[in-house]
Amino acid sequence: MHVRTRARNQDEFIYLIDQALDEVGELRAAIEYDEEFMGEAAIIVEPLSAGLSRLLGSVQAGNYQIGQGDLLDFLGAIKDTDRRIIPFWPILKLILETHELGYYSDS
Repeated sequence: MHVRTRARNQDEFIYLIDQALDEVGELRAAIEYDEEFMGEAAIIVEPLSAGLSRLLGSVQAGNYQIGQGDLLDFLGAIKDTDRRIIPFWPILKLILETHELGYYSDS
């Protein structure tokens, strides 16, 4: 499944969150490999990982409601971060847009 727009349903939303978590894991591995040049990225890994995990758990448990609550506050940790060190920013943006605008509809 490849998502190019905001999620159309809960399954796609979960898919986006899973993809972002995978990317955070890869970023963490890159940091461990080359700590010297990954300082700025190291600062955002834990907030992203914890926030995405919390969001995923809420969605899977059925407690999440589009546009409600503070489950995406963790994105504040990266608002001033250079987007070049977050190659998966488009995925995070789709998660945020889905949260803010609701599920995408073709109509």
